[in-house]
Amino acid sequence: MKLDILEYTSDQGLPTEWKLEKSQLGQINLIVGKNASGKTRVVKIIQHLSEILSGILSRYESWEQTEDWYLAFNQNSSQDTIEYNLKIERRLVIQEKLTIGDRIVLERERSGVGTIFAEELDRDINFKIPEAELAVVKRQDSIQHSFLENIHQWENSLRFYEFGLQLDQNTLAPLPQKIEVFKKHKKFMELIKMTKHSSDCTRIIGIFVVGKKELGDRFVQAILKDMNGIGYNISKIGTKGIISSSPNLDYYGYPTTFLQSLYVQENDLNTITKQVSMSQGMFRALSLLIQVNYFVQSGQPGCIIVDDIGEGLDYQRSSALIKILIEKIEQAKTDSVQLIMTTNDEFIMNGVPLEYWSVIDRTSGHVKLHNIFNAKDKIEEFKFIGLNNFDFFTSEFHKQELSNEEE
Repeated sequence: MKLDILEYTSDQGLPTEWKLEKSQLGQINLIVGKNASGKTRVVKIIQHLSEILSGILSRYESWEQTEDWYLAFNQNSSQDTIEYNLKIERRLVIQEKLTIGDRIVLERERSGVGTIFAEELDRDINFKIPEAELAVVKRQDSIQHSFLENIHQWENSLRFYEFGLQLDQNTLAPLPQKIEVFKKHKKFMELIKMTKHSSDCTRIIGIFVVGKKELGDRFVQAILKDMNGIGYNISKIGTKGIISSSPNLDYYGYPTTFLQSLYVQENDLNTITKQVSMSQGMFRALSLLIQVNYFVQSGQPGCIIVDDIGEGLDYQRSSALIKILIEKIEQAKTDSVQLIMTTNDEFIMNGVPLEYWSVIDRTSGHVKLHNIFNAKDKIEEFKFIGLNNFDFFTSEFHKQELSNEEE
């Protein structure tokens, strides 16, 4: 399931109002804009909603008094379009509605009273839930309301990645010493579920372990090929255990625990490089490529958001990384793997085709995205001028009006 339409408003009617106009997204998206134009805020709007949909509304904190989301999925596919409206005021749900095709299958009011379609009964039924709870979370039922699984599959698969941060480079993963026993233990399945469905995408070690077990050597070889493709000459990647006697880490019921660390073997070194010793640029690239390869090879749907893509990498590596990511998404077995990136870097902009761009335009607290869906004529016109992509951004070409002679 791919996110096609996004609209968001906070503090409507107040001096602090901030609004993202209804915007259409593609399978590959590069949101470009000046500093403080709202790039990070746009992608965090998506991330925050996925967290709320995972059931943490009671712990969700926001500076805004009210928040209003509208999302549409599957708009350009053969499946029915799924639309979801949600309005929250001070952690209380004011309005919630889910529509599939032309039918409203879930709707609730501020009081928590609502109706939901029951599939086996083939009719709408009434319900009442607490005001601080989401109906799409509380009413999960794979028999009566299987349509809710699509929403949760999307929020489970979303990964938000702040490329400019250190992430969890200095955090290791606790796994039991006897890993061969652990693989037969029920807790291993919990790890698989955790790493597949957690919106905390910094659990890179767990995702690598799961990917290697499920997909085998082709998963590892793809990561190696990609890392070499962006200039990191490595011949091996794996995990290595460090024994810890701390009882606090004994989550899996074993007396001794390994702290697992990622490592790579660089071709020009005689010893391995553990993740804590990697350069930040290498670890960021490795982390991202592990996740993207897992989604692409497993054929599972995924929404991967990368804020400040390429931050901390040199020109050659950032350009190569962008090229690899685009090729992987384009060649994915499923069109439900979606990539959303942000940047204000000239080299990255020049390396991404304009048809993947969304130029952010902010006027006061109102934001609009200009892309192939609403500015196709301007993008096609610019291609004939012969300038590089960055000039499309700096000249604000998407705002320019045609002269009478050009018309």
